[in-house]
Amino acid sequence: MIVNAQRAGPSTGLPTKTEQSDLYQAIFGRNGDAQLPVVATATPGDSYEVAIEAVRLAVTYMTPVIVLTDGFLANAAEPWLIPDANSVKPFPVRFRTEVEGFQPFLRDERTLARAWTIPGTPDLEHRIGGLERHHATGNISYDPDNHQRMTTLRIEKVRRIADDIPLQGMALGEESGDVAVVGWGSTWGPIHQAVRHLRAEGKRVSHIHLRYLWPLPRNLGDLLRGFPTVLVPEMNAGQLVTILRSEYLVPARGVNKVSGKPFKVREIEDAIRDAMEK
Repeated sequence: MIVNAQRAGPSTGLPTKTEQSDLYQAIFGRNGDAQLPVVATATPGDSYEVAIEAVRLAVTYMTPVIVLTDGFLANAAEPWLIPDANSVKPFPVRFRTEVEGFQPFLRDERTLARAWTIPGTPDLEHRIGGLERHHATGNISYDPDNHQRMTTLRIEKVRRIADDIPLQGMALGEESGDVAVVGWGSTWGPIHQAVRHLRAEGKRVSHIHLRYLWPLPRNLGDLLRGFPTVLVPEMNAGQLVTILRSEYLVPARGVNKVSGKPFKVREIEDAIRDAMEK
């Protein structure tokens, strides 16, 4: 698990200010065509569950998982009931000990993850390195068909995580209406309050907040298509909105702020009213 507490950048940037500008880098920053699994925290208390989930996915699918938080959340606090650690469902690493049939690059049929073996286990020794490997033996391979197969497997392994995460629910409101406001990370608070205020006026507005940023929940496209207008407030120049347009071909539009400061409730309310008038 890799935790990225985003600040206003680039480089040292504004080290005490907040931003959400690392989403592209988190998802697409890997070499090759395989994206990385990415999850995001919405509140300080939410970070506990998100961290456990990130480790579960990393262990189950044998992949790095990036947790995105930001400076606003990292410096925030909230009343939080310490949970019972014994209530967490265990997800232990299962090390392979069987020698018969062992091939270091064979994959689990469901997760496409390779077997975990403790280094130095007799007859389970294997080589690692940066060169392309045969899909089963792990021997160095320059075969073009093997490279095509390995590239496809790396993509598919990450995409299969979508089958192991919950369906996307509504943070507030119905699954259809006039406007869906989609957010991730620390924008949860101002989005939620803005939507709550407008719903109190009778507006058909809903709030969708994403914990799983890649792969995206498998029902998200259907949810978004239930709204003629999709607004995506982000503290960047428009990263999640680009991904939603690309994945689902929905006419999502960004509400963007890159000033080092979090959104105000009023700013999101005004953006929603403006969208409804148009």
